[in-house]
Amino acid sequence: MITTDQILDAIKAKLETQFPGEPVYINKTPKDFARPCNLVELLRIQLGDFTRNSMELLFTIQITDFVPVDRYYNSDMALLDARTMTIVGGVFGDGYIKVGDRAPKVASCATAHNFDYTETTVVLSCGFARSEFNPSAVLPLMEQLNLKFKEATQ
Repeated sequence: MITTDQILDAIKAKLETQFPGEPVYINKTPKDFARPCNLVELLRIQLGDFTRNSMELLFTIQITDFVPVDRYYNSDMALLDARTMTIVGGVFGDGYIKVGDRAPKVASCATAHNFDYTETTVVLSCGFARSEFNPSAVLPLMEQLNLKFKEATQ
């Protein structure tokens, strides 16, 4: 089974390849973060199609691309557009993201522009066997139980 952290790390690695030397943050940025940079966040996990033995999970992920700004916080819109096209085509253009031994499929990818950043929202679809969510497969097996008893005094 793959985890959401593994998915975010795989996207981070692809962004680092597309924008070498630039920081890529996961889930939050530091107070005075450097631009240009990218922020990768998990927005939602949704249950897709399912059968008795399998299910599809949809992972909605947002990549916020921050570009350099002038003293009025205006950015170069052509640069913003070019970087957005690099994210859409270079990071998600293969139609999937390699995560360990899995390859979640890109179900959708859309962007929204703002004055000094863009937000690219991608939905990744991945199939799982129901058995992958069996507690014995997910949680480590309890091998030893230590108890302390305190005798009651009367």
